Order: sequence, then C-alpha cells, then structure tokens
Amino acid sequence: MRLRLFFCFGITLLLISGCTQVTKGQYLIKGQYHAMKQTVAGQHYLDNKEYQKGIEVFQEEVRAYPDNAEAHYFLGRFLLAEKQEKEALNHLKLAVELSPKKADYHFWLGVAYAANKMEDLERESYVKALEIDKNHVESLTYLGHNQLERKEYKEALQSYNTALELWPGNPSALYNRAYIMKQLGRTPEEKLAWQEYLAYYPSGSLARRAVIHLNVLGDFEYRNYFIGRRTVTLKTIVFEPFTAKIAKDSLPSLDLLGTIMKNNSKVSIHIVAYQKKNKELAEARAKSIKKYLLKEFKEIQSSRLTVSWFDVPEKIKIDKKIFYDDESINFITAL
Repeated sequence: MRLRLFFCFGITLLLISGCTQVTKGQYLIKGQYHAMKQTVAGQHYLDNKEYQKGIEVFQEEVRAYPDNAEAHYFLGRFLLAEKQEKEALNHLKLAVELSPKKADYHFWLGVAYAANKMEDLERESYVKALEIDKNHVESLTYLGHNQLERKEYKEALQSYNTALELWPGNPSALYNRAYIMKQLGRTPEEKLAWQEYLAYYPSGSLARRAVIHLNVLGDFEYRNYFIGRRTVTLKTIVFEPFTAKIAKDSLPSLDLLGTIMKNNSKVSIHIVAYQKKNKELAEARAKSIKKYLLKEFKEIQSSRLTVSWFDVPEKIKIDKKIFYDDESINFITAL
C-alpha cells in the first residue's frame, strides 16, 4: 500500500514538475521572441536611418523593460546618430553593465566616449571589446583611429594592419595606413598604400586626396581631372606597348568619362596627348580615345570631343611641385 501511495505521489510530482517546466519553457520562448523582435526592429531602423522613430520605439522599450540591455543598446545607437551624445552615453553604459560580455556593446560605448571627447575611456572600451573578441574589426579600426590622433603611429599601424587582415577592403584602415607611411617617411610603402586604397576606392573625396598624395610622389597612375563642374578621379589611360590600342585596364576610366558626357550634354572635352619624341603616336592615341568614346556612347556628338597632340611634355603642378610627364593623356573641359 505504501509503495502504491509513493508511486501515485511520484506521478503527481512529475505532473506538477512537467507543468512547471512547460511554463518556464513558454516564458523562455516568449523572452527569446521579444529579444528577436527588438533586434530585427532596431536593425531595421538603423539600416533605413529612421533614427528618430527608433528613439521613440526604444524609449518605450526601456520604460517597459529597464533591465533589458538590448533596449538600452539600440536606444544609445539611435541617440548617437541624432547627435545626442550625452544621453547616448548613459544608455550604452547601462547596456554594458547589464550585458558585459558583448563586444559590440563595448565598441559602441567607446564610440560614445569619443563623441563626448573622453579619449582615455574610449580606448579602454575598444580594448575590452578586443578582450572579448580579438577579431572585432570595428574595435581594431577605431583603436587605430584613437592611436593615430595621439600620433602613436607605429601602434596605429599595427591596429590597422590587423584589421586589414580580417577585412582587406576596410576603407579607413587603408587610407590611414597610407597616411601613417607618409608621416613615418616610408615613401615606397606609402606609394603602394595609396595605390592599394585607390584600387579599392577610386572615387570620392578621399580618393581625390589620395591621388594628390600619390602625384606628389611623382606617381601618375591616377589623376584628378576637372570634367564639367566636377573633379573626377581617373586611372591614367595606357595603351598596348608601341601602339595606339587602348589597354583593357583603361576602359573603365573611359567609360566613366563617357557616362559623364552622356548624362550632361553641356560637357565637351579636349583630349590632349603627348608622347616624347613621337608626335605621330600621340596623335594616334588621342584619336583612338575619341573613336572609342563615340562608338560606345552614341549620345555624344563628335563636335564635343576635340583632340590635340603636342611635341612638348605636359607640365603638371601638384602641391607646389612641378613634374613633366614623358607620356600623358590629359582631359580638359572645353570652354
């Protein structure tokens, strides 16, 4: 009888325990679903730059769940984006306190410290993020920025190089690595570093600056041209050896030039060629470029492309330095 009673009592306990486990499981699933909703919503507002909407939504989340690290994290991100640096810092601090083992939280806390001009604490945050995840690319990159601002060039270079091992196309690491080479006087490496940056990012304001740095070193693989009212970076037009046949690597530059002329019918271009001691080849190369543009861009009238060739080298003035190129193609907006 006792065994029977014990057996029944055991079943009762099992049933009660089972019900309790299901309830906890349901609670856990509900919590996970809510966390997933937060992440999806937060990332959506960030991706679409709906920062004010994100602030409104996550202020409610923080009020409803004051101990939720994710809510504080996203609210901090949105406040940072809206230049509310002090408020952002408070929420990102709370996110780190509530969930101290997330590298992303430490990284963005560092960004918030930087926005509040607290450089020492900024650096500490990146270091903590890297202690959690040594391959955290953003923290490596921003640690490099922090070191560069303090003129700790060798330390910054190490941070950038490590970041580039993880992400070879990291734009700020590529650019700043070249800049550090310049500061250290490592000219051959500087030249290679600018070339590598431009291979990844051949357009934009930083590309134009990179070209100037490269040209100052006497390297004209890339040049800045005034096309219409824009400054455009183009890779220097090259040809098959001893011929006027345009090299394949130069076609993207000509296609960009053609697209600009196609989209703006008011732009006319003067193609100027020079080849040392070989005026006939210079003429053939200028005409070859015009022929290519007219063939590929039917919208461009022949009258909008003027060709010239000279027996004197082009004079190139860059940052108070003057260079003469023995082999050049120049594009000048015709007035």
